[in-house]
Amino acid sequence: MKYDAVVIGSGIGGLTAASLLSRRGWKIVLLEKERQAGGYVVSFKRGERVFDATGAFVGGCHEGGDFYQVLQEIGAEKDIEFIPVRQIENIYPGFKISLPKGGYACLMDVLSRLFPEEEKGLEAYLSLLGRIGDEIRSYSRLTWTKRVFFPFYFRSLIRFHRTSHREILDRFFRGGEIKMVLHTLPATEPPSRTSFLFVAALINKALMEGVYYPRGGMGKISRALVDSFLRSGGEIHLQADAERLLAENGKISGVQTQDGRRFEASIVISDINPNLLKNMLPNEYGRSFTGSGTRLEYSLSCFILYVATDLDLKERGLPYFTYLRSLSDLEGEDLLMRRGEVPKNPTLIVSVPTLLDSSLAPPGQHLLKVLVTVPYSFRETWGKGDPEAHHRIKEEFSLRILEQVESKLVPGLRNHLLYSEGATPLTLERYTGNEAGAMYGLASTPEQTGNSRPPHRTPIPGLFQVGHYTRPSHGIVGASLSGLFAARQILEKKRRQ
Repeated sequence: MKYDAVVIGSGIGGLTAASLLSRRGWKIVLLEKERQAGGYVVSFKRGERVFDATGAFVGGCHEGGDFYQVLQEIGAEKDIEFIPVRQIENIYPGFKISLPKGGYACLMDVLSRLFPEEEKGLEAYLSLLGRIGDEIRSYSRLTWTKRVFFPFYFRSLIRFHRTSHREILDRFFRGGEIKMVLHTLPATEPPSRTSFLFVAALINKALMEGVYYPRGGMGKISRALVDSFLRSGGEIHLQADAERLLAENGKISGVQTQDGRRFEASIVISDINPNLLKNMLPNEYGRSFTGSGTRLEYSLSCFILYVATDLDLKERGLPYFTYLRSLSDLEGEDLLMRRGEVPKNPTLIVSVPTLLDSSLAPPGQHLLKVLVTVPYSFRETWGKGDPEAHHRIKEEFSLRILEQVESKLVPGLRNHLLYSEGATPLTLERYTGNEAGAMYGLASTPEQTGNSRPPHRTPIPGLFQVGHYTRPSHGIVGASLSGLFAARQILEKKRRQ
């Protein structure tokens, strides 16, 4: 079976690259080890209920936004109805913030009223974010002139390349509360270990204009990418676990699956963990593969609790999205988890998708998803290797989280449970292949930001990488852009041949 390219793994990065190349007339085959495509961005059914496996929202979906443009380029922008997320509440020790409109501008307005003494700092912070955002957009359209005069055109990118978010927060703000709010981000690292450039890119590309929820569930996103790929003539093989990469005359020549099938192609695009990819390579290529993972730091993992209830959560005024933090010390919380421990009252991210789309559950029911950042090593790696221990630890942790949700957000929840199921880091690792159940792939540290992340083109001729272990960053928008950038590099390489 001969193809122009083989894609291993159907996360958002792999699906995007496959769809873009297929739209250009390439013969593409995509190999996915699971029963459905999408990686972390999938939905699953329990009876008549549709649960989102992981994510709660996606940014850049407005016309002109980064993710919208990716969907437009593969002809899928009309396949998803995005619902603006307006009901957001962040609860911190001693105060809370409600965002009625969504978007980063709304947050700035709320913070200006809540912390008037920090107004000048907020203006300077927002101005710096804007300058970096302009440079990031300019970098994506890099011309010969800008390449030659790089230090002149990209001063901020150079200046803050190794700067942590804490350094910037300490420069502009005095109070700890506003710093805590501004670090409420989809990342697992504390301010001292989070790249400020990552924060700036995330805000400019995914959060500035607000976030959205796809009608029908998060799985609609991957479904739209799959449909676009198939419409273009692409070929998908599910439950096709890639076992090894084939090479001939010093170049990649294809992929062999565990059941012995061979898919020949001069280009292979990997959307899997770099360590797994390294183990698939012929021995002679292992040492030259810079994405081996030995120098990479992964993000923390997460525990997810899926709940169905017959309580009327809309009548109770519960927002779609709630960020609930009980600890003020972000750095101390990180040190605790890096030791393999979890705080007594961990930070919770609670979403209620049925408040936006009632079709996800039967009438009179609501679904909740509770996400908790946790270390992979908790309780001897969540009882790994001992099914009974794993089940016991999962049930104990589920009860602990249910009690916290009930006491802080939804009184009486446990007496109105219709369904409850937990997913541990081992679950994430098993289904997606993300080593250590890494929630965001690479940790968003200054050492792993921008050009310090693994590139799309590897040292091995014909082998490319996409996804949240590569450039530009993690998240749905970041992963889709990785697929876009890799596809463009491949097309340019082909054009020059």
